[in-house]
Amino acid sequence: MLTNYNSPMLKQITMWFWALLRRTGGVCLDLFKVMIPALIAVKILEITGIFGPIADAIAPVMELAGLPGEAGLAWVTGMLSNMYGGLTLTAGMIHPLQLNTAQVTTLCCMLLVSHSLPVEITVAARAGVKPWFLIPFRLITGLIFGIILGQIFIHTNTLQTTPTVIWSAAEQGAGLVEWIMGTMRSMATIFIVILVVLGLMDILDKLGVMNLLKRLFRPVFSPMGIGDEASTITVIGLVLGISYGGGMIIREANKGTIPPRQILASVSFMSICHAVIEDTLLVGSLGVWAVAALPGRVLYSWLVMFMLLFFSRRMSDNTILKLCNPRGEGASSSD
Repeated sequence: MLTNYNSPMLKQITMWFWALLRRTGGVCLDLFKVMIPALIAVKILEITGIFGPIADAIAPVMELAGLPGEAGLAWVTGMLSNMYGGLTLTAGMIHPLQLNTAQVTTLCCMLLVSHSLPVEITVAARAGVKPWFLIPFRLITGLIFGIILGQIFIHTNTLQTTPTVIWSAAEQGAGLVEWIMGTMRSMATIFIVILVVLGLMDILDKLGVMNLLKRLFRPVFSPMGIGDEASTITVIGLVLGISYGGGMIIREANKGTIPPRQILASVSFMSICHAVIEDTLLVGSLGVWAVAALPGRVLYSWLVMFMLLFFSRRMSDNTILKLCNPRGEGASSSD
């Protein structure tokens, strides 16, 4: 039987798909305009060898988390490059430094909270959250998470065994051509993922599932100051990553559909707790204790956001706009 290409249903599907492609292109364009310059800047820092001196400077800080000073290089690399870069160095340090499971768990959990800062901070800045707030926010929360875990492991004398490492990432210091090709593959992957996500969101919205998810997550997000306007994007960032959720929140922030207080809460939460499936699997392959990497990270992030909401509710709208000003709103803007 020949397909009827003039059927109304087929026309609607075709129109929907082309509209979906245009929306995906718009989201990716907003995202790539901030990601690509940040990635280039990180590559320049890697070539100039600036990672090492920065790591040496924070060695005393690492000792607070029960880690050797050399572990600071892995944390700095992860912060200035990406999760894979930090985990690659972590995997390479386990045997030479004789790191136990507790120390690997602590270091990797610090990376979970504080990684890919140039790209992710730039994305967050386009959504309106100021870098001067988010950079120390992520550094401090990552460090405190590491100190808490490190002290727990030290005082309980748990996880003192040698971790089982079953994963290694691509080597750091790849040549320029390999880096360009890898970056292009990453951009293509992001486009496909966002296309699928937007398509699924449309379908789920038609089926009423998105409203159901909003209701299910409302008890979790409400204490963090995240309302219905930002809840869907926050769920996406939580599961897939801030690059995907952040790209979408840039669009919504520019439209003015999400109040500044909710953007601040949503982006702050996504910054310290995102891509929970992918990142947990990555660190788990280095022998990290899963309880700390997933429920521990989510609970810690929830508590951090609860504290942030406690203080932000006591701030005026003008003060909030100094922290998060997505469209250059005036002092009269309100939640």
